[in-house]
Amino acid sequence: MRSLNLCVGAAVILALISGCAPQPSADNGFHYTDITEKSGIKYVHEKDTFDSKADNIMPWLTATGAGVAVGDYDGDGFMDVYFTNSKRGGKNALFHNNGDGTFEEVGEKLGLSDINKEGISETALWFDMDNSGHQSLFVGAWGKSQLFRNNGDGTFTDITEQSGVGYIGYVSDSMAIDYNRDGNLDLYLSCYFNEKTDLWNLASTKIMHNDFERARNGGRNVLLRNNGDGTFTDVSKETGTDDVGWTLSSGAADLNGDGWPDIYNANDFGPDMLLINQEGKGFKKVVQPRGIGDDTFKGMNVDFGDVFHNGKLANFVSNISKEQYLLEGNQLWQEDDKGVYVDRAEEMGVKQSGWSWGARFFDADNSGNLSLMVTNGFISANQKKDYWFDMGTLATTPGYIVEDVKNWPKFADKSMSGYERKPLFWNNGNKFQDVSQDVGITFTDDGRGVAAVDLFNRGALDLVFANQGAPAKVYQSNVTNGNHWLKLQLVGRAPSSRDAVGAKVTFEVAGVKTVVERDAGNSHGGQSDPRIHLGLGKQDFADVVTIHWPSGRVQELRHVQGDQILKIEEPAN
Repeated sequence: MRSLNLCVGAAVILALISGCAPQPSADNGFHYTDITEKSGIKYVHEKDTFDSKADNIMPWLTATGAGVAVGDYDGDGFMDVYFTNSKRGGKNALFHNNGDGTFEEVGEKLGLSDINKEGISETALWFDMDNSGHQSLFVGAWGKSQLFRNNGDGTFTDITEQSGVGYIGYVSDSMAIDYNRDGNLDLYLSCYFNEKTDLWNLASTKIMHNDFERARNGGRNVLLRNNGDGTFTDVSKETGTDDVGWTLSSGAADLNGDGWPDIYNANDFGPDMLLINQEGKGFKKVVQPRGIGDDTFKGMNVDFGDVFHNGKLANFVSNISKEQYLLEGNQLWQEDDKGVYVDRAEEMGVKQSGWSWGARFFDADNSGNLSLMVTNGFISANQKKDYWFDMGTLATTPGYIVEDVKNWPKFADKSMSGYERKPLFWNNGNKFQDVSQDVGITFTDDGRGVAAVDLFNRGALDLVFANQGAPAKVYQSNVTNGNHWLKLQLVGRAPSSRDAVGAKVTFEVAGVKTVVERDAGNSHGGQSDPRIHLGLGKQDFADVVTIHWPSGRVQELRHVQGDQILKIEEPAN
């Protein structure tokens, strides 16, 4: 175990990035400052246009694609930020973290910016594809996806063709998973429209979901097995992971405690799908009456967190709700003592948050309790015109074939769940409370992805938002309650992947245990800080830190001093 002292010069950084935002109206022990302009992260997401045959619902078709992924591509210890653009000819952006509170756009010179030529970017993912110690970049697209290998010398090489990842379809989300535990990170692609559809040149206008509650005519999801030699093989069908729901997000976690990563797909127009890993040989679908696999909601997001400090990861799934029209609400699935998943969203206060998209569990106040940031908002246009009435008519009128865009009312300049405030559900130790307005998160752009990341290595998790057709937002966290923290940078050893994806860390602090699993891409539209962060509250050390590595090795550390970033390498034995 080695300590990385990355907090030198913190006072200088704070001086550079401090802002003049109004003080919060209530003291929750933390607040946020909008530092977007000061940081130099100036980026505006753009939308594309498709075949004119679908002009009547063009705002709907172009309502996804704003994504943000954070990772340390150059290994300097500071997290860099990548944004996706969804317009043909539009440019993605990679902002290098200078370590002094400012960022510089370097995607153009590295060949990672001007890439929207054979499709439009929808999702991005940093992962160490070859266990080289360098983060490569996968960009999932509506069109042709791409893979850029990190050469380790500050340059990238486009290896899309030779690697076999140039999937052509409608990828809405992506994540890395070592499903067979061979130490090589595989790719799982969540897909939306059927891959045979060409939105830019429609052969038919029957391209939409064929049911509002049980549609199964979406694009098939794709599992690309990493062969360990720089190539990937599509094993979706043989592993049972080729879900044809309208998947907007997928997440991976070891849900049944057998050491193998499972997959949860959040499907628009329901039902979601839970796939239990069969020791790397394939996946088994789980369906529970009136529960997982049997809901009819509009799944948008997947993220996991040990909310109840019982070692069982709860799963937050974003959905949509609109008073007078649709009251579905988010879901917080928690496995009970009988192995049955129970929705605890309403009980815990996180059920309603409008038209919800990306969401992330994170420790907002370094208390050791996981709070939840949710982005929302669908289409913000004319505030005096609302498309919800038109949608209600379409959904309830007998004889309308919703699959055909010709039957959809014209959208024109109408709004639909627009201008929504983003809730930050603070975990007070008993339930969640929306404190977003008090802590300074007040913007109302149409949010899609959010990343929780310690941009300045201060021991506080900042928030970066990717917004649809709008500027990105960067909020600096200011924890004022005096709580301590601990951050772990895990480095795996074969047969674990070097990124240690799937590793489980159990923190024991003052008698309370909290499990955090290292993921790579959970949450719609956002990849968060790969380092594992948890607050220690008023105690300045963790009593015990136990790491269950993907290889099966178990490492235990005692009396681990807080307020530092620790680089922990997996032991050989």
